[in-house]
Amino acid sequence: MSETLIRKAKHGDADAFTALCAPLENMVYRHCLQLLGNPADAQDATQEAMLRAYRAMATFQGFSGVATWLYRIAHNVCLDFLKSPRTRRESASLEALQQTGFDPEDPNPTPEDAYLAQSERERLQSAVARLPDEQQALLSLRYGDGMSYDALAQTLGLNPGTVKSKLNRAKEKLKKLLPEPNAR
Repeated sequence: MSETLIRKAKHGDADAFTALCAPLENMVYRHCLQLLGNPADAQDATQEAMLRAYRAMATFQGFSGVATWLYRIAHNVCLDFLKSPRTRRESASLEALQQTGFDPEDPNPTPEDAYLAQSERERLQSAVARLPDEQQALLSLRYGDGMSYDALAQTLGLNPGTVKSKLNRAKEKLKKLLPEPNAR
């Protein structure tokens, strides 16, 4: 069925494109939010990624899945945004992240647990924000979105061995940047 949708979408059928890509839009939004840190920017990037995908659908070769292809487009849109000279919006607040589905594991944490979880997230986000964009993206895709090494390799145009080594370097750098919780 998806092969039929792909064929129709490649020939300009907007309904087929929507059937293929609309179920992936939330995943793309979450990825953009993780990279950009602001819900409004993530929404803009998601819309831009979907528009670029629609315009480029005729060139889709099928070497990877539609989700991987769409992730790569969204990833590139976010990188373009991060490189642009326009002013970046403030990072998302915890409340904004929770509204988009990034809730703590326990839906009813105690105030102390909520504070500790928020503090730990902020500590991690602060350290990740100091990494180069490529390392932030790798960590976001692997651990935020749960992407496999093979899917990461396809998305980023790298071989799996390179992805593993770049992830290891990113994790090592993150460990160095991450202050001990009691050292603050």
